Amino acid sequence: MGKQRTPVLTRRQVEDLARFRPIPYFVTTLYLDIDRTVPGGRARPGALKGLLREARAGLEARNLTRKQRQSVEADLGVLERIARDTPARSGKAVAAFVASGADWEQVFDLPWPVKSRLLIGETPNVRVLAAALDEHPRYLVVLTDRAQARLVGVHLGRAHQLLELASDVPGQVSEGGYRGNAERGIDRHIEDHVGKHIHKVAEAAREAFGERDFDGLVLGGPAESVAALRDGLSPALRPHLAGEVPVEVTAPLDQVAAACETLAVAGRATRDAGLIDRLVEAVEATGTGVTGLAATLGALRRGAVASLLVAGDYDQPGLTCPECGFLSVGDEKDCPACGRGGMRPVPYLVREIVDRATETGAQTWHISSEPARRRLEARGAIGALLRFRLI
Repeated sequence: MGKQRTPVLTRRQVEDLARFRPIPYFVTTLYLDIDRTVPGGRARPGALKGLLREARAGLEARNLTRKQRQSVEADLGVLERIARDTPARSGKAVAAFVASGADWEQVFDLPWPVKSRLLIGETPNVRVLAAALDEHPRYLVVLTDRAQARLVGVHLGRAHQLLELASDVPGQVSEGGYRGNAERGIDRHIEDHVGKHIHKVAEAAREAFGERDFDGLVLGGPAESVAALRDGLSPALRPHLAGEVPVEVTAPLDQVAAACETLAVAGRATRDAGLIDRLVEAVEATGTGVTGLAATLGALRRGAVASLLVAGDYDQPGLTCPECGFLSVGDEKDCPACGRGGMRPVPYLVREIVDRATETGAQTWHISSEPARRRLEARGAIGALLRFRLI
């Protein structure tokens, strides 16, 4: 991926980040909130200095080679430069991932505030980005009536117009009096033009959805036109239909974005509730689910995790073996797996679990809506749907 800076955030980008591992170097991750009360809208100098000071102090406790240490120290200098060069117009926060030893950096301007933090690990810490994508799907919105249409992209509270379409559809025959064959023929002629317009809009939607990394399709406009468009969607596009919004073709972009946010909140609540229902059934009825940190970690060690469920930003410290990578929630002094090395502290064990699960192809769901989040917290704040039963 080299060096990039982008205001666009897609699921594919986050998945690529999660898989990046610059062996033998580490990745330094920075999430930094932008303070708009500071002249120029830059980060609070004290906050960044504090994060950098803690990171440099923590290097002393890490068992790093000389090249690894040099790479991380260079990362911290790069992050200072990135923060200095981040104006307020770029967004409300910045996410930066740097591995200087591998000559690699990725920077994302975020349109929402974050808790400032700096982390060093074998892979980029993408949990904040992944959770944001879970909460804010990237929608292709298609607004249409009988003669006009707009395609709008909506993501992370922002809407931008992609395409505007207009068709030459004759006007309606005036009502009143006897309607003979000539008038009915004109009506059929008009409906034929409307049908061609809807077909053109459906084709434009199919092409736009295939070219971009959208999570769902949303329709809007008069009920009659939306129904016709829904029926005219290609079979490949229909499974991606996320819903409909009460928005007219000429609506301002901020109104389109607000309507999609309402749709996303409702969809997220339904999805989270369904996931927790599946988890409870898997634990209590079929034996293909586990809850709690220790049980989930045990299932991960055996390669059994198909889907990981985490309550919000839940995390806990733990231990890892520097020799074999064994993770533990216990208090062992020596590694119970290889016996070769002493266990060392891991400040963010759940983050490590998420990374390991991603490497095995498991999907992670961050449960943020209520009451689903409370239901998961009552079972340990973390759980997993399994590929097979654990004997």
